[in-house]
Amino acid sequence: MLKAVIFDMDGVLIDSEPVHMEADRKLMKELGLSFDKNYYAQFVGSTADYMWDKMIKDFSLSQTPAQLMAMSDKYIKEINGAGGYPPVPGAAELVKRLSGEGILLAVASSSSMSRIRSVLDNMEIQSRFDGIVSGTEVKHPKPAPDTFLKAAELLQVSPSECLVIEDSWNGMKAAKAAGMVCLGYENPDLGINRQNMEYADYIVQGFEDVDLKFLEMVYSHAMGEP
Repeated sequence: MLKAVIFDMDGVLIDSEPVHMEADRKLMKELGLSFDKNYYAQFVGSTADYMWDKMIKDFSLSQTPAQLMAMSDKYIKEINGAGGYPPVPGAAELVKRLSGEGILLAVASSSSMSRIRSVLDNMEIQSRFDGIVSGTEVKHPKPAPDTFLKAAELLQVSPSECLVIEDSWNGMKAAKAAGMVCLGYENPDLGINRQNMEYADYIVQGFEDVDLKFLEMVYSHAMGEP
């Protein structure tokens, strides 16, 4: 039985991936590095710490992860301006619809906890969630299942009673590794190569027609329930 819906944040609640990509493209240019979309695609859905650590090793950079993050954040603020990240159409409305249906809700994102809370506050939906998990707080970030398993633990439900909404290959792989049903959101505004959706049990291109009944149908089909 479906008891909880777990949302990814970047690319599902907000259209942040194109912003991050442009900020990191500018950062790499500042560092004298060429930007490659195929190289960058591997980081979508994982933590910033993982990305910076790998880039430092791959390009023999002298900066620390904290310094690179501060440089990237500067560009993010320039791109976003005062308005913050643009919301994914229909995402906040979906959260609000589900919160009135008696099902548990959580956010499980690779972003920092401060960024997650800031985004949810801006969208005016933080109070709708029963749990929030940051991938920076678990031992192994996505594509490992730790982030989603911690969300299930917070909600006091079994992983098999959860449905995850994800847009990235790393996130969808993590959801399936956690033993959860995964609804893949194919974000039309994703500013990099289209994500591999092989781990999604079902794929949608928008949230306008998604409700609890639809999610229960996806869950039941994936779990082999009548």
